[in-house]
Amino acid sequence: MQRMHGWVGRKDRQSVSIDAVVHWNDGTTAPVKLTDFSDEGCRIEADHDFRIGERLKVDIPRMGQVKAQVRWALPGSAGARFLAEGDF
Repeated sequence: MQRMHGWVGRKDRQSVSIDAVVHWNDGTTAPVKLTDFSDEGCRIEADHDFRIGERLKVDIPRMGQVKAQVRWALPGSAGARFLAEGDF
């Protein structure tokens, strides 16, 4: 696949279907489904709208809680990049 001009590259992600829970800083939580995944980030599907730039925590089975930042958002889905511990 050829990238469009201005496209910011990222690692290829693996198609998955993982039930997870998102935690917002205000204490709100919501069940979500992760539909693709890499060691740098994931796609989140939910009945919740996300905001670009917001920081959240994602509870992922067998991995624990991972800090992330929303990089793009559409109604009901978002792309998130995982953050290092000091970045949150």
